[in-house]
Amino acid sequence: MVEDPRTPTVPGEFTALAHDHRFHLLKARFRRLATTLVAAFLGWYFLYIALSAFARDFMARPAFGHINMALLLGVLQFVSTFVLAWRYTRYARRMLDPLSAQLRDEAQRRQAEREHIEQVMAERRRIENWTRG
Repeated sequence: MVEDPRTPTVPGEFTALAHDHRFHLLKARFRRLATTLVAAFLGWYFLYIALSAFARDFMARPAFGHINMALLLGVLQFVSTFVLAWRYTRYARRMLDPLSAQLRDEAQRRQAEREHIEQVMAERRRIENWTRG
């Protein structure tokens, strides 16, 4: 089985990052954003379904011209999906991506330090084995 080079090789390699306050902040921000957006989408969607099922007279009412409320609210479902996706992207770029980049850079720096130490130790072992033999 071939190991993915991006996976941790040392047990607990990311334990320090998992306890970092920035990681907890990142998780909390994402959770808050996701909960808000999912609740907004599902609330709006189920309101549309409920109106379609129980307020038929309202949904049949003309909004303007030959467009009734059902069609208008149905089109607004699509619009709201794009607005929520835009909102997520905008928030993620401003609030999530910078923290994520900091944590990723730190993890890569630690990985580079570990690899350097491993190289130094391997060279030391090679020299010790050479001087003994």
